[in-house]
Amino acid sequence: MTDSEPPASPTAQTPPTDPGDAGRPQRRRGMGSARSMIISMVLVALAVLAWWAFVPRAEQTTQPTVDVAGIAREVGRAKHWDPAIAQGLPKGWQPVNVRLVSVDKQPDTWQAGYDAPGGCYARAVQTQDGTSDWVAAQTDQSTRTGSVTLAGVRWTQLTRADGGERSLVRSRPLAGLSTVVTGTCDWGRLHRFAESLQPLSKSQLSPAPSTP
Repeated sequence: MTDSEPPASPTAQTPPTDPGDAGRPQRRRGMGSARSMIISMVLVALAVLAWWAFVPRAEQTTQPTVDVAGIAREVGRAKHWDPAIAQGLPKGWQPVNVRLVSVDKQPDTWQAGYDAPGGCYARAVQTQDGTSDWVAAQTDQSTRTGSVTLAGVRWTQLTRADGGERSLVRSRPLAGLSTVVTGTCDWGRLHRFAESLQPLSKSQLSPAPSTP
């Protein structure tokens, strides 16, 4: 080697190669992270399901209690009426719509509506000197299909054209008020409801007079 020749560069050493690496597939980067994420999601889902299973849930929605006697007393004072309320109904009947209804071209009407067992509904409607037009409006223009005697009183039975509602019209006033019973219940429940109606003054639910 002479002074004019450049020094030889050191030769880079190549690391030895494992003969088995050639046939072994390379592990893809991120596969472990994805697997961990899936496991975490499954665990979270199981925890949510376990929490939901132990959360108490109401079996059914409870309707608020309606003060039938109190509302009837106020209507009676305002109109000088003795409104009828249901008395002695079996378990499962619940008052849900009790009020004085005012509609154009119709007389003021006392309405006491009840939810009944089996998911049906029945209501009693009353007014003073109800006309045939008033009866037709309360029964939704239903057609007469017969009559029945309940507790010694004759009632006319009517059925709506589509069969969705049935009605009973009392043959004589109840405590001076024309009275109609109508609803989606079958005839048996409607008959029982009609028989249960009593003027507030004779009902066990009648509030005691207030002391001055």
